[in-house]
Parts: sequence; C-alpha cells; structure tokens
Amino acid sequence: MNQKLQTPVVETSVTPPRPFFKKKRFLIPAGVLVLGIALGSCSGGTKQASDVSPAAAPSSAAAPAAAPTPAAPAAPAGPAVGAPFSVKMGNGDVARITIVSAVHTDAVTTTAFATAPKNGRYLLLDVLWETEAGKTSSNPLYFSAKDDGGRKADLQMFADDQLPAGDVLPGDKSRGFIAFDVAAGPVTVVISDPLMHEAARIQIPG
Repeated sequence: MNQKLQTPVVETSVTPPRPFFKKKRFLIPAGVLVLGIALGSCSGGTKQASDVSPAAAPSSAAAPAAAPTPAAPAAPAGPAVGAPFSVKMGNGDVARITIVSAVHTDAVTTTAFATAPKNGRYLLLDVLWETEAGKTSSNPLYFSAKDDGGRKADLQMFADDQLPAGDVLPGDKSRGFIAFDVAAGPVTVVISDPLMHEAARIQIPG
C-alpha cells in the first residue's frame, strides 16, 4: 500500500519590522538632539547679571534733578546824596542826616582865610541834620572823607556857612556846609558818633 509522504509544514513566525523611531540608530541621535534643545532653552531663558549690557540694564534710581540755586538777596542800598538816612549816635540817640548836595569847587569861602586846595579841588557838602530819636548834636568833626585811593582828606574848617556844632532837639533842624580838600574822583564820607566810632558812610560819585 502506497502511502504519500506529506512534507510537514513548519510554521515560522515573521517578526514585523520595528518602526523607524524605535530603532537604536535613530533613538540615540534623537535623544541627543532633544537634550541639546532643552539645555539651550534653559540657558537662553536666563542671563547672568554680567551678561546684561549697561545700556539694557534699567537704572536703579533716576538722578535727582539739580535744585535751582536761590538768588542771593540783594544787598540793601546804602545812603545816597539827596536821600535822608538814619545814623545811630549811641545811647538810643538817632540822627537823621541828608546830604542835600555834593559839589566840587575851587573855593569854599570868600574871607581872608581862603586858600587854594592842595589836592586839586574842594568837595563841598550841604548837610541837613535832624534828630530822629533821643537827642543828638551836629558837628563838622563827626565827618571825615577818603579819596578813591584810601587817602584821608583834609577838613576845611573855614568854609562859609559851615554846619554848626550843637544840640539838635527833636523837631529842630541844623543845616550847613562841610568842605574837604580831596583829590578828584569818588569819595567816601564817613560819619562818626560822639565817641568817634564809625556809624555810617556814604559814597560820593566823582
């Protein structure tokens, strides 16, 4: 009896090919790439303080604006020719003096005592003296003068209608001339109190 030999069928399991993204030759480079991107994003997101340029760094505090310098108060104007001014004569006594006029002239008297000025010309002051408080005394010796170079002028004691020496009661007035032999130019006239301390000064233009 003939029997047919049957060739056994061997079942072989065929492993399907792995997806490309699971292959080792792909996973390693991909992992490196992902890691590089992650590190780059971390380092790019923050900057060290030294990496920030001064121009980009915000100013911590704006510089305060300089405060305007206040203008210095103007110095009070000193006595002037034609304007009365107060002079403290001590012990609460105050004189009110006005240099009514100041002129340069070649002569200050018509008497026999007339002499030519030694320094060029005379400065002739017309002085009005009043008492503002207490009691005061007028006196030509309370007046002195210096030229522009600081040299003391000579008081001419023989000027006509010279300012009299004596008490000036409140409400009264004393008026007369005072003359100085002084060089031409600006002159500083100083008024002293009875103790011969300077109490006021007035500038006479040249």
